[in-house]
Amino acid sequence: MSETTKSRSLQISPKYTVAFWRGLELDPDNAKQEEWLKAVDVLRDRIQGRFIKPAQTLIDVDKSNHQQTYGFAILALDCLVLETIQGFREGVTNHTRQSGRLFREFLSNWQPFINCLGAGMVATKKADEFYSQGRCALHPSGATEKMTVGVSGPIMRFDSGQITVNRTLFHTELEAEFDRYLATLADPHSVDLRKKFLLKMNTICGL
Repeated sequence: MSETTKSRSLQISPKYTVAFWRGLELDPDNAKQEEWLKAVDVLRDRIQGRFIKPAQTLIDVDKSNHQQTYGFAILALDCLVLETIQGFREGVTNHTRQSGRLFREFLSNWQPFINCLGAGMVATKKADEFYSQGRCALHPSGATEKMTVGVSGPIMRFDSGQITVNRTLFHTELEAEFDRYLATLADPHSVDLRKKFLLKMNTICGL
């Protein structure tokens, strides 16, 4: 099998391959809506299959055995979803040295996050704190000193340098945000958003 054949057969999601993506006719300025709906489903399948469903499975296991032991694993997966959504929104093809900014942009403009901020709290500053204690602490070392992950209370709370996250609410709201992004992407009028999405997916598929 040639390298080209191998690359075309690579799975970009549980259901779809590079070959499927390359076969789509996607022009943001002259949209074939049926083709774009297929493209949106590729992204849905990719993010749901790789991150959202695994996180939900861990949540369901926690509920069934009454031991909330997977909170940090769930949050680590959701941090990947958060950064990925913002990367697609902006058409960022390489996240190196971009993660902090992507987190800041997403969280400081995300209403469920903004609703958790107390008087005098600055959204961008608190977003940076979450990035530092969440994504940065969890992904390299699997531990954090100033963040508690549980199943009660608001989606997030900032108190005396500590961050408390309700991982169930966080996951639910994040999935809803992903669904809103997909719905906007499916709108033929979202030309700029589609261009950025296309740039990133084409890069993933070697185009």
